[in-house]
Formats: sequence, structure tokens, C-alpha cells
Amino acid sequence: MRRQTASAKPTSDSRAEQVREAIEKLIVKRHLKPGDRLPSERDLAQEFRVSRTVVREAVHRLVARGLLEVRPGSGIAVRLPSRQTVIQSVATFFQVGHPQLAPRNIFEVRRVLEVEVAGVAAKRRTLEDLARLEAVLAQMKGVKRKAEVFAEHDVNFHSLLAQATHNELFVLMNESIHDILYKVRQLGGIVPGSREKAINYHETIYKKVRAGDVQGAKKAMLVHLNDSEKTFIKGLSVASNRKS
Repeated sequence: MRRQTASAKPTSDSRAEQVREAIEKLIVKRHLKPGDRLPSERDLAQEFRVSRTVVREAVHRLVARGLLEVRPGSGIAVRLPSRQTVIQSVATFFQVGHPQLAPRNIFEVRRVLEVEVAGVAAKRRTLEDLARLEAVLAQMKGVKRKAEVFAEHDVNFHSLLAQATHNELFVLMNESIHDILYKVRQLGGIVPGSREKAINYHETIYKKVRAGDVQGAKKAMLVHLNDSEKTFIKGLSVASNRKS
């Protein structure tokens, strides 16, 4: 007869992860708000039938995520994650988990996100939004040589466009991929003529947004991103040839 193999016992790490998920569900189920206290470490250990060490590790992970905070003398309290915590969490995922994202993946996401951003911005932009966009366009035109400065202004234009939607989620998603987009701009910037084309595309997008032309802004962004992808691929080739 074939001997049955015993199922592997969960490791301390996997138990801590299970408890982390359970505590998150506990927060949602009890509708706990920032500042509300969780049960004590001992009570959590009894509720989830694990050691206090496992609970401590699960709490540590939630503290790192910005969902909990340990208050000396008063226990564990729920905390509202900061905007920067969310942005950094997503950014770290890309940088550590997927440091070499394929260009196709990057631009697929950009087309979904930024085309819609342009349309919503055209619908909701304020005079202050337009003034900021116009100012960064002037900065782009004023850059003479420093490619990294131009790339930063380029990324800033898209960040301001996201802000012009007045939708915090668009802003968070845009800022979470800021570093990736900066590298894309830097690489595309080594292609001759790319800077002049970028300025023209951004001016067209700005004019459509200023005019409140939703479909025109979306189309202008799509045209820009399609050309940006081609420029980025050319940049990869140029960089490769320089190394060889």
C-alpha cells in the first residue's frame, strides 16, 4: 500500500500571515475606526488559537502597512493609512517584485489610466489646475540640456493632470508609478527629437483640457502614449547600442 504523507504543518510565518488577514477582517467586521482599540495581544492569541509571538508578528506587519499602531500603555489601535503609505506600498511592489516590467505592460496600464484621466480632467479642471499645467509646460520649454530635469517636468505634467480630475484615487495610482514613469521618460529622452515631440503632445492635451473637450483630450492622450511607447522602445535600442 502507498503510504500517505502527512500534510505539512503551517510555518510560523504562514500563521502570522493568516492572523494578519484575520485581524484585517476583524477591523472591517466590527467597523472599527481610526483610534479604536483592538482586543489585547493575549485575547487575540486565544481568539485565533495561536501563540502571542504569532500575534505579535501579525500586528507588526499591519503596523508596517499603516493599519495599526501600538500605543505604549494603552494597547493596539486602528490607524488610517496615510496617502504616502499607500503610494510607497505600491511603488515598492513594482520596484522589488517586478523591477523589469515589460514595456508593453507599462504602456497598457498607462493607456487605461491616463487616457481616462485626461478625459475626466477636461470635465472637472479649474482655473487653478489650468494655471499649474500651463506653468509646467513653460518649464518644459525652458529646459535646454538637462534630460533628467525635462523628464521630471514631464512626469509632473501628468501628475497635475491627475490632480485636475479631483479624484484622489487617480492621484494615488499616478503617484504610485511615478518612479517607473520617470525612468521611461529618461530613456525616451535619449532619442533625437523626442523632447520637441513631447512638448507638442503635451500642448495639444493641455488645449483640449482647457477647452473642456473630453473626447478630444482622451484622443490626444492616446496619440501621445502610442508615440511615447515607440520612442521608449527606440530608447532601449539606443541605450543597448551605446553599451555594446
